[in-house]
Amino acid sequence: MTINHEKTIVDFLSEAKPLILVEINDIIRESNDLFSGDKEKVEIIFMQLIDTFLDYLGNKNTVTNEGTVCLVELKMEKKIPYERLLPLLDKVYQSLNNHMDRQIIDELDKLKGKVALNYFFQQLYRDYSIYMHRENEVKLMGKNREIHKLKNERVQILSKLSNSFAHEIRNPLTSIKGFIQLLESRSKKHSEEDLYFNYINQEIKELEEQVNQMLYLSHGKSHQDFHHSHISLNELINNALTTFQPVVKDNDIQIDIQLEKLVVIHGIEDQLKLAFYKLIQNAIDALLMKEFGRKIVVNLVQLEDCVQLTIANNGPPIPSPIKQNIFDPFVSTKELGKGIGLSITKQIVEKHNGTISCYSRENWIEFEIKLPFTKKDTNLL
Repeated sequence: MTINHEKTIVDFLSEAKPLILVEINDIIRESNDLFSGDKEKVEIIFMQLIDTFLDYLGNKNTVTNEGTVCLVELKMEKKIPYERLLPLLDKVYQSLNNHMDRQIIDELDKLKGKVALNYFFQQLYRDYSIYMHRENEVKLMGKNREIHKLKNERVQILSKLSNSFAHEIRNPLTSIKGFIQLLESRSKKHSEEDLYFNYINQEIKELEEQVNQMLYLSHGKSHQDFHHSHISLNELINNALTTFQPVVKDNDIQIDIQLEKLVVIHGIEDQLKLAFYKLIQNAIDALLMKEFGRKIVVNLVQLEDCVQLTIANNGPPIPSPIKQNIFDPFVSTKELGKGIGLSITKQIVEKHNGTISCYSRENWIEFEIKLPFTKKDTNLL
């Protein structure tokens, strides 16, 4: 066979373009489920893709962006999934490669054509993959914004409900408390009724405490928020642990306390005490689900610009779906848990300009609190 030195690979492929398009039309028909409807539009897009390759083959300075545009247009027009589009491109590549093999031209020219074909499609795959990655990122960012918006709306609704709910209970509770005290003052001293009055007052006190805790979810300010003082965290933590001493002893829970020298911060004592109480209660509840070897580690250290408190337990791991939302209201790992303890703790910590995080490390669950600290706080206690 005589090799034609006058024509280039571009000339031969341009002449073979009608045959190439026939093969591509066959590919389109084979993928009928993808291209239902207006197949002419699909044929035009593939024709543009072939023209883009021929332009690139004739002028290496031409970039493959136009080919990527064709693919993007095809995806947008027919909503073809990325993983379904790649096999089609492979068939188009194979068709072009086969037509190069059939041409009777100089082998070096043919080799250059194949190198260009490989490079063109590699760039096409790469550019289209980058486009898809960016498109997915944009979609993900949009979804994250929507989730964040819904979460903020949920928090605002919860805040209003908590505030309304707490005040709706507090008002009649105050009246009940007043009438009970009136009845108590009229009853005989040291009578059998004293036992009942003590029980009723204790229950009222418990309800008042629950109402006050609900108000932490309202994001509003209470009278406590204006009474800051310098607090010894060492003392506060020891007092909170002492409260749980009976249940710790009864359930054979080992507590390892590692407190640095005197650590003082500026804050609201009752609120921080409640936050620490909730975390310790949470650790004990988790350990009660464990048969033996129950341990709690409390670690307090003073860093350069903050104090770090870690309360860890070796109880059962927190399921991943729950862990992601562990500080959201009404999320609980306990069957009968209300799911507001950790949410209240988070609100208190954030009111003190701090952060709280939850980590799973090997067989331990750690809750880490960081609170702002200045050296002058220690000197003012």
